[in-house]
Amino acid sequence: MKLRIFGIAILWLSSWVCNGSQAGAFDFHVSDNSQFASAFSNASPGDNILLQPGNYNGGRYRLGLSDVTIRSVDPANRAVIQGGTNGIQLSSAQSVTLQDLVFEGQAANGVNIDDGGNISTPSTDITLRRVTFRDIGSSGNHDGVKLSGVNDFLLDQVEVLNWGNGGSAVDMVGSHRGVIQNSYFFDPGTTVASAVRPKGGSKDITIRGNRIELPSGAGRAIQAGGSTGTQYFRFLDGDSGYEADEIIAEGNVIIGGVSAFSFVNIDGGLFHHNYVQRPRNWTVRILNENQGNPIVDTQNGVVRDNSIVFSDTPGEYSTAVNIGPETLPETFTFARNQWLNLANPTSAGSTPQLPVTEASGIYGQDSGIDPDEVIAWDFEWGVWLVNASSQTNSFTVANPDEYQEAVVQASGNFVPSGGDPFVGAWQYTDLTSGQLQLEPFSQLVLRLNSDLPSADANDDGQVDGSDFLDWQAGFGTSSPAKVDGDFTGDSEVDANDLALWHDQYGSGVASSFSSAIVPEPTSVAMFVLGTVFCGRLSRKRH
Repeated sequence: MKLRIFGIAILWLSSWVCNGSQAGAFDFHVSDNSQFASAFSNASPGDNILLQPGNYNGGRYRLGLSDVTIRSVDPANRAVIQGGTNGIQLSSAQSVTLQDLVFEGQAANGVNIDDGGNISTPSTDITLRRVTFRDIGSSGNHDGVKLSGVNDFLLDQVEVLNWGNGGSAVDMVGSHRGVIQNSYFFDPGTTVASAVRPKGGSKDITIRGNRIELPSGAGRAIQAGGSTGTQYFRFLDGDSGYEADEIIAEGNVIIGGVSAFSFVNIDGGLFHHNYVQRPRNWTVRILNENQGNPIVDTQNGVVRDNSIVFSDTPGEYSTAVNIGPETLPETFTFARNQWLNLANPTSAGSTPQLPVTEASGIYGQDSGIDPDEVIAWDFEWGVWLVNASSQTNSFTVANPDEYQEAVVQASGNFVPSGGDPFVGAWQYTDLTSGQLQLEPFSQLVLRLNSDLPSADANDDGQVDGSDFLDWQAGFGTSSPAKVDGDFTGDSEVDANDLALWHDQYGSGVASSFSSAIVPEPTSVAMFVLGTVFCGRLSRKRH
C-alpha cells in the first residue's frame, strides 16, 4: 500500500512539474514588425512566436534563445522574412525550431546559427522544418543556412534557391551530430561554390534523401571538408586534425554541377545509394586543400551502390575521379556502383578509370531510375523509398504481404548502411495495399517480415509477461543478449526494448506485430523507472 501511494505521489509530482513548466508558456501572435521585434526580444522557454501571413524585416539577433518555436500560423501562406545582413542570427541557442517560414534577400546569410564565438557554448537541438531561403547574397561567401558550432540539428524539407556564388546552400563549420534530409537545393548561377559543405571539424553528419540541382560545370554538390582558418575549427571529444569526419551522403539525387561528391581532408566518408546525373567534370574528387598543414591527408573514402549517369564527350566529363596532390587515393573503396556513359553505353565505354579496382561494378546498364519518380533502393532488410521530387508520386509494391512499413519513433534512428538499420524504437505496420503514395520530398521504409526483431526473450512463440520479466531483470546489464531483454539488438537493455515488447505484447508469433502505438519516450521512461524501481524494491524485501 505504501509503495502504491509513493508511486501515485511520483506521478502527481511529475504531472505538476510538467504542467507547471508550461504554465508560463505564451503564444506571441505577430502581424507587424513591431510585434515581431518585441516577441523575438522577449520570448522565454516554452513560448511560440506565431507569424501571420505577410512580410517582416530581417536582421534579428538573439543570444541564448531557449525552447522557442518561430513559425507561420498558416503553412499554406507562409510569413516572409525579408532583408537584413542575416534574416535571423542566433548565438548559443537551445531547443529552437524555425518552421514554415520564407527568408529572402538577405545580404549575407538566410539564417546564421552559431556558438557566439565560444566553443563551450554551442547552439544545440536546432530544427529547421519546411523553411525556404531564396536569393541570398550575391557575389561572395553567402549561405542560405550558416551553422557554426551547432550540435544536434535537423534540417527537414528545407529549400535553398539561389545563394552567394562563393557560399553554400548549407555551410557547416565545426558542427556535429546533424541530419539534412528531404530538402531541395537549386542555384541557376554559373559560378557556385557548393551546395552542402561540412568542414572546420564537423563530424557525424548525414545528408539524406535530398535533391541537388546545379548548372552543368558550376559547383560541388556535396563536399566533405574544405579549407578552414585555424581559429574557426571546432572539434568534438578532443579530436583534431581533420576538416570533416563521419560524413554520410545517402539516397540523394544530384544533377549537374562540377562534381557530385568531394572528399577534402577527411579520413573516411561514405557516399552510397545516390543517383548522380551528368556531372560536368568529375563524379568524385579526392582533394587536399590544406597542403603542408598538420591536417589529415584525404584517405579511406567509400563510394558504393550508386547509380551514376555521365556523358563522356569532348565537351563534357573529364574523368570519373579527380585526384589532387598529397592525398591517398589508393586507400579508397569503390564497390557495386552502376555506371552508364550516355555517349557510349556499352560495358567497355561505361567502365570508369578509378584509383583502385572496383568490386562488382556494373557498367553499361541503365538502372531505369527516373529522378522525378520514387526511387527504390533494395537492401537485404527491405526497401528504402525516396521521393526527391516536388510532386506526389505513387509506387507499387509487388508483394505487399512480405513487407511492413517501418516508422521511426522519437528515440529511434535510421541507418540504412548499417548491419541493423533500425536503431532504437520503431513502429511496424502491415501494408494494407501495394499502392503507396509518397508526398513531395519524403521517404518511406519497408521492412521484410522475416527481418523483424522479436521481443520473445525465451523463444516460446509468445510475447507475454515472462518476456517482460526477463527485460526487467536484465535492465542495465552489460553486454546483454536477447534472453536478457535486448530485443532490438543494440547491446543495451533499455526503454527501446520495452517499447518493442509493448508493441508486440500478446502476439502469438514473434514476427507478427500489432498496430498499437509505441509509447512516447517520456511515458516509456516513467514506466521504466516505475517497473525497475518496483522490481528492485520487491527483490530487496525478499
